[in-house]
Amino acid sequence: MSATVPANESRRLVILRSLGVMGTPSEQLFDDFARLAAIACDTPVAVVTFIDEQRVWFKAKIGLEVDEIPRQGSFCSHAILQADVLTVLDPISDEKFTSNFQVTDLGVRFYAGIPLTIDHHAVGVLAVMDRVPHLMTSEQSDSLRILARRLVRELERRRSKETQAPTLRLQLLQPPARSITILIVEDNDNLRNLLQRTLEGVGFSVLPANDGAVALDMCQQHGGTIDLMVSDIVMPRLNGLQLAEQLRLSRPEIKFLFITGFADEFPALRELIKSGATILEKPFLPSELLCRVEDMLNPGQAASDVKDLICLTSEQQGFQNRSAL
Repeated sequence: MSATVPANESRRLVILRSLGVMGTPSEQLFDDFARLAAIACDTPVAVVTFIDEQRVWFKAKIGLEVDEIPRQGSFCSHAILQADVLTVLDPISDEKFTSNFQVTDLGVRFYAGIPLTIDHHAVGVLAVMDRVPHLMTSEQSDSLRILARRLVRELERRRSKETQAPTLRLQLLQPPARSITILIVEDNDNLRNLLQRTLEGVGFSVLPANDGAVALDMCQQHGGTIDLMVSDIVMPRLNGLQLAEQLRLSRPEIKFLFITGFADEFPALRELIKSGATILEKPFLPSELLCRVEDMLNPGQAASDVKDLICLTSEQQGFQNRSAL
């Protein structure tokens, strides 16, 4: 069953074209948003789509091979008509989707998508899919909303920055020289890689560890070279708080930044905060992480050119931690 064309379709297409994204190569920014949507919603498939007159085009895709599908009858053509998340728990029993290409040929048995709305017009969709029936929790729906808002913010920022002088942008993209080493402790491979890319993108030296026990060994190997630890709290074997307590015995000068969505559940954090630990609540943007790191390393002294670099870097990377901790 075909979806109704949105009101003022012509204006919607003008806004879509002003973004300059249709048919462009893949970019880390969009790939990261898709991967984080998959992590948050616990699905094997996630996409960032943009929709023109005839097609749904995948700017980013996780767990999917096709680059585009016909707009006619697609899930996304229905999603752009919604103000909020469109959830299809069982497309086989929904007459709107039983003969859908994604259902019959791609085997989609669950879909949830939220429109990417700019100037009150939906130009695309951030969506997750599964090939088996799948429930959607309220927390996962909230994660999609948060990611969609921030993806729209990045799209709007990108559109506005097209008017900036190219020479200025190139100058700001040069990372400053750093002599700081940061230890990232995170057991989720996707999130750990995203954090590492973000920090290395502005010149930091980064050591990655997949749990607290490995991180403790790395601290012993690298002696006094580690300046800051960025760690999740809930991890197997040795969690972030236990790791911090052990490191403080031999390295009291190390600064600690904990990333978590459950700070209130860990009373032991209060003592660590008194000794210099900082909390960054999930979800967050790359710019928020980088600004927090800058402020911890150089309280109140982060240079304006570094701040500009951080903002530009955040256009290329977006992330949020997984929903199950």
